[in-house]
Amino acid sequence: MKKKVEINVAGIHIRDGNEEERIDTSSRGVYEVRADGSVIIVYDEIQDMGGQRIKISNTVTVPTDLKSVEVVRAGAMNSKMIFGSEEYIMDYKTPYGSMQMEVVTKSLDFKNGDSGIIREISAEYIIKSGNEVLSDSKMIIEIK
Repeated sequence: MKKKVEINVAGIHIRDGNEEERIDTSSRGVYEVRADGSVIIVYDEIQDMGGQRIKISNTVTVPTDLKSVEVVRAGAMNSKMIFGSEEYIMDYKTPYGSMQMEVVTKSLDFKNGDSGIIREISAEYIIKSGNEVLSDSKMIIEIK
């Protein structure tokens, strides 16, 4: 089953003890339930970067067991993050260079709608490099 959906994403980040930074984006996308029961959500977003508007393509994969979420971002910035029970090492690539970071998931939650479709995915996580915490973050993906 495939259907067109509205995607709202909130990224909330606290870096170096500074005030909370919140980035909200909205776009249209496609929600697909595959034959094996896993879910794929595909959408594009436009972000401002250094005075330029850049397009980033996103693919969110949710396995049937709901124990993890994979978020792949491609475009001017490329990354693959896996939120789950284990630490995940990612390569974060920007036009300014590449950096290896670790994703440590603190919590992962799913909310389903009436028809069993996932309506919200939220993940609280830490991004660190070595022993240094770069950000304490939360991601909320709403599917309408």
